Amino acid sequence: MNEERKDAMGYRLNVSGGEISGAIAMGPNSSATVHNTGTPAGGEAARLLDRLERLLAEHAANLPEAVQAGRDVTDLRQELEQAQPDRSRMLDALKRLSVRAAEVSVIVEVVTQIRELLA
Repeated sequence: MNEERKDAMGYRLNVSGGEISGAIAMGPNSSATVHNTGTPAGGEAARLLDRLERLLAEHAANLPEAVQAGRDVTDLRQELEQAQPDRSRMLDALKRLSVRAAEVSVIVEVVTQIRELLA
């Protein structure tokens, strides 16, 4: 991607090399601010993690890597408690959970719901 645009005052903005996520300001006396507060979907994420833990316990006999899946959930919960959660770390844990619980569709559904909250 390489795109150049001019605004009404003739200021140029050149964007190249990928995706931009965040605030951009240009021109005299301009400023841009991003305020990220709290965890993604706060209580909803915690509720889904609680449900995921219950489902993992219920279906542990059907999951060859049940212990590792439980550690992934713990990692997710700890990351969500951080002031600035690492989204890519959480998505990696969710990817592992999807593989580890592939045979139990209800678990995969909850993992998908959590992933959608983080999107």
